[in-house]
Amino acid sequence: MRELLGKQAAAGARLRAAFPPKTLSYGAQAAEKIDVFAPAGVAGGLPAMVFIHGGNWRVGTKESVSCLATPFLEGGAIFAAPEFDSIPANTLPGMAEQCRRAILWVWRHARELGVDPDRIHVGGHSAGGHLAAVMLTTDWTRHGAPPDLLKGGLVLSGLCDLEPVVLAAGNRHLKLTAAERIELSPVHRLRDVKCPVIVAWGTGDSPEFKRQGMLMARQLRAAGRLAGTYVLQGVNHFEILDVLASGQSQLAAAALAAIR
Repeated sequence: MRELLGKQAAAGARLRAAFPPKTLSYGAQAAEKIDVFAPAGVAGGLPAMVFIHGGNWRVGTKESVSCLATPFLEGGAIFAAPEFDSIPANTLPGMAEQCRRAILWVWRHARELGVDPDRIHVGGHSAGGHLAAVMLTTDWTRHGAPPDLLKGGLVLSGLCDLEPVVLAAGNRHLKLTAAERIELSPVHRLRDVKCPVIVAWGTGDSPEFKRQGMLMARQLRAAGRLAGTYVLQGVNHFEILDVLASGQSQLAAAALAAIR
């Protein structure tokens, strides 16, 4: 795993050197930065993918998903990766709020970023996939934005139900109240999603990640919001990022088709 993560970091570093992102502040806290990658020579009005990194809510950085920008840039889209404070400096409700602030900031500053404010999508991997699902079930009208602020979702090996996670880990690092477990479990509100969502996981994912992927896909299908389910053969929890980054897979093709 360490070797794979090292290769992904190197690929991200190469991309950052070739297409230096703008690193901008979306809030007042030191961690509240967002990397914005834009295709060269395009004036504006582009779709945007705001992608939330994983890391068990405790580790990971926005740089860890830089490698995913390539297919989106090549497809004529802007790729944005927000940073946020992790546990123990932050709480899970705090992380969700920072991610909301990042998305709202992109929406409010869309024109100056070259983004079409009506074509903002959200994605995430692992714990970031959970946070992306929380974003997809957010009532944006409570934040002064249109209810359909997000036009699409991409959840890679993500979670939608925190109860098994809390039970397995004894709630040691999440420290969620009973009410927070429900509030931050998108499984209870997937019927409220306003846009099509792609859900993917690998056959090498853990049984719980696979179960939660199937649960999310099933509920989104029932709500009429499932854009596609991709079960990647022989792919583990971290290799799924390479499948998207390559731009050559059915998953990448679907993600790009959805955002164009």
